[in-house]
Amino acid sequence: MAKYRRSWSDIPSELAGLVLLRLPAHSDRIRFAAVCRHWCVSARQQSLPPPLPWFILPGGTFFSLPHSESFQVPNGAEFHSSCGEWLVFSHDETCSLVNTFSKATWKLPDLDIFDRINEPHEIINGHDIAYTLLEDVNVTMSIHKVIICLELLVAAIVDVGDLETLALCRPGGDQWFVSPLGYDRSLDIIFHEGKLYMVDGWRNLYIIDVEEDGDSSSLFISRIECIIEGPPWPFRLFSGGLLIFDTYLVESRGALLLIRGTIYGKPPVENHSAFETRAVGFEFEVCEANFQSLQWVEKTSLVDDQVLFLGPRCSKSICASQYNLKGNCIFFLDDDNCGWYWEHAPSSYDIRHE
Repeated sequence: MAKYRRSWSDIPSELAGLVLLRLPAHSDRIRFAAVCRHWCVSARQQSLPPPLPWFILPGGTFFSLPHSESFQVPNGAEFHSSCGEWLVFSHDETCSLVNTFSKATWKLPDLDIFDRINEPHEIINGHDIAYTLLEDVNVTMSIHKVIICLELLVAAIVDVGDLETLALCRPGGDQWFVSPLGYDRSLDIIFHEGKLYMVDGWRNLYIIDVEEDGDSSSLFISRIECIIEGPPWPFRLFSGGLLIFDTYLVESRGALLLIRGTIYGKPPVENHSAFETRAVGFEFEVCEANFQSLQWVEKTSLVDDQVLFLGPRCSKSICASQYNLKGNCIFFLDDDNCGWYWEHAPSSYDIRHE
């Protein structure tokens, strides 16, 4: 009688979970789930710590920590950015989200189909809205950052003409809804504890309530409230150089953090483009939102086992002790946001050095 040969697919789900716990790289977890249907189901049933983030470069090349090998995202020429487990693809006027784990795909409205969203004329505890959009029907829209708030709600930071602002849509919907609340300074958004927050270039934190019109199914903003005013961070001077400021929102251990990154640049050196600035240093200032006192509280250190990964299109926090990494650190990607030359710049920043 032939000896029965067991298959890898016969591994019990609890043992599969133990294997997954030893796979901190997102790419390895995807490979695990691709072995067979049973392993794919087991992977979805496990309660796992978040995988280590990807470093994704423009064009779709990414590095999956802790490996040093690079991968190419399929259709990389159309790759735009990432949002957690979702990849954002945009080409011409089309835009879609693809879940790297479940393979689910959400089609987003075309970028040339949008309308002004109905919203309050005033910001509670803030200033009157000072901008009006969509007066020029030929104005174009482009996406900076996409976040998934709920299964049926996507928010994005977009450019509409010369204005950077907030846009909302339903996956599978036929149009974007664009807010007249906009600035010529950097914005960031985050979905935190079931609520949508936005920070402006002055580091004022807004809470935004989005609802749906039952008759027309259109989205509208029912409340915009400035709940925390920007912290009094000191003005920076850099003799003989340039400064670039970036603002990030990121959740860390249930807390909402506001990070201001400052990049120091010097004029180009010989053999480099006359338009290329050398990045010679950077620093970060971190504040935590106190929702009881409605203030930003300055932090001189992260929790010892926390690492922040910051980027203009996606930011996140992870627990370093789960992956044998050094904690209390910040890693960031410029993502060609300022087009500077980085060859001799450091690659990480430890806020304990402040």
